[in-house]
Amino acid sequence: MRRLAGSLLLCAILALPVPSRAGSDADNACGAPDEFLTANSTLGQLAAAIAVGAPIDVLAIGSATTVGSITVAGKETIAAQGASFPWQMIRTLNAALPGVQFRVEVRGGRGMTAEDMLPLLEAALKQRHYPLVLWQTGTVEAVRGLRPDRMLEVLHAGAERVRDAGGDLVLIDPQFSRFLRANTDLDPYENVLQQVATMPGVALFRRFDLMRAWANDSGIDLERTPKADREGALEQLNHCLGQALALFVLSGADVQKK
Repeated sequence: MRRLAGSLLLCAILALPVPSRAGSDADNACGAPDEFLTANSTLGQLAAAIAVGAPIDVLAIGSATTVGSITVAGKETIAAQGASFPWQMIRTLNAALPGVQFRVEVRGGRGMTAEDMLPLLEAALKQRHYPLVLWQTGTVEAVRGLRPDRMLEVLHAGAERVRDAGGDLVLIDPQFSRFLRANTDLDPYENVLQQVATMPGVALFRRFDLMRAWANDSGIDLERTPKADREGALEQLNHCLGQALALFVLSGADVQKK
């Protein structure tokens, strides 16, 4: 189990800042199929905030891939600000809607479960209004074989906190990994995320299936990328996930890019 966790963190976590790219990239989200760019739920609070036109604060909470850390030989390195996919999402949103300023705050850390993150979520919601909250979880629970029913209770509680605070919630499932799929039972945790995503104002961004589609069709495949090329592949993946996630939330808010 320790080997599994270490392999996932080494192969899957982004640690480098991403250079700016042409705005046209945001139109295709690196070839992501439309099914992954369409929210399964209406994000009404985000839509209302966009209509007002005031700055919009986004909270992103999650484990290593969200905060942008990487662990090599037992040492953790924190990426420069702007490396992880929430920052790339914000860049795409600001380019897509230049009349609205989007800002992001990222909280969480390597090895954190949804239960570990709930107090961070609650503390953040007391400090500021977030029309949109991103919550990436499920990987650590699957690796450790933790109780799915407890994860369900925690996510339900968190979704209710976000709703009561006047925000929408986008859940983000584990990233695609053949090693993870072969060595853990992901299905119970995916089922939990799907169940919580039936709540009003909650949507599920299917990162696992999207990354699998990229790996099969477009060559964005971390596990099969040579070590010498991995930094560039990680950079590209973060950039593409940020684009896709931005278009996903815009679809939920029923907003057309300017």
